[in-house]
Amino acid sequence: MREILPTILRPLVITIALTLASIGTEAGELKMSYNSDWPPYSAGVGNEVKGILPALMTEIVEKHMGMTVAHHGYPWKRAQRAVEMGQLDAFVTVPTDARLSYADSSKETVYTIEMHPIVAAGSAAEQKISAAPVPSTLRSLRVCEILGNGWGKRFAAQNDITPIMATKVASCLRMVAKGRTEVTVQALAVANQQISGEGLENQLSILPIQFGQMNFTLLLSKKSAHGQAFLQKFDRTVKAMLADGSYSKIVHRLRTGGAK
Repeated sequence: MREILPTILRPLVITIALTLASIGTEAGELKMSYNSDWPPYSAGVGNEVKGILPALMTEIVEKHMGMTVAHHGYPWKRAQRAVEMGQLDAFVTVPTDARLSYADSSKETVYTIEMHPIVAAGSAAEQKISAAPVPSTLRSLRVCEILGNGWGKRFAAQNDITPIMATKVASCLRMVAKGRTEVTVQALAVANQQISGEGLENQLSILPIQFGQMNFTLLLSKKSAHGQAFLQKFDRTVKAMLADGSYSKIVHRLRTGGAK
């Protein structure tokens, strides 16, 4: 019973936390929603969420716009649902058609995620991709992909690739290292962290080839009280930070370990 009870109560706890987040904050506060399990971009439940994206939004919204920002981490489906329902104001992600049905997007890109192939060091796959660094090369290789990765699903469909599915990035990396698959295409910062965490630095290589990218914008719920005036100010702020070089400095710092 002790083991079953936490599982039963977890959805209730998360629902209560979302309700408190929606009613227990200052009127001028921006309430952000994040994936609670996507390190190093965002990781941690509730207001314990940390990572590149929360740190970047703090820099932009608090330090450059003079507003208060509150960060909330939840399982990804629930994080999106919280913005759709207006329980939280916004999140940073790809502005798909489905998300644009309930949220308005900033014009400026908030963060760009680069997608790189990872192979076993010195493998035939490394030689093949290096010689022909185009997505079609992957058709003849055993590709590992992550369940629920929207970018990966689109990439595979667009390039006629039939991947072998895994549940986590670490699982794909171990499969490549053991020769069960030959390549996986992952976000650069995620790959670096996961390879280090798995102790696979000497077994895997991240190739300096970019097979795509995800341009993340700020998506503001259409039910948020902040509205278009906030988005316009946000765009002006990011544009100014890009022009004076402060944005590049912040992103470089966060990517090199400053997002604690």
